[in-house]
Amino acid sequence: MQEKTIMLCNKAILLSTILLFSATAMAEKIVCPTTLQIKNKPHRLSDVSLFSGPPEERGELIPDTEDDTVWTIRGYPFYDSTGEVPFYLVCKYKGTKETVTLKVPDSAKKCSAWLEGGINHLFAACE
Repeated sequence: MQEKTIMLCNKAILLSTILLFSATAMAEKIVCPTTLQIKNKPHRLSDVSLFSGPPEERGELIPDTEDDTVWTIRGYPFYDSTGEVPFYLVCKYKGTKETVTLKVPDSAKKCSAWLEGGINHLFAACE
């Protein structure tokens, strides 16, 4: 009986550890909301920008290539490995000037934006 209790306790600890690490790994990715609700009207994600430092300081970065909207964060010559200059992903929406600004996790290696299901379905994330 005591062995079963110990085994159940060990399984519970193992499961808790797995869930903790899964939540931590999931927390390392940020995603632009695909729609923004303003006065009960949905606005679809239409553009995205990456900034080095606060967006109001206008340090907007250009993507790695003209063909793909991908930013390799650690590849920028002024990448601050100390984390003192954070990156921000700014999500922009059609039909409004409202934006969503997300701080990029320090562990992120790249940010990207891509189209799915037609030209009106933009997605963006950093991981």
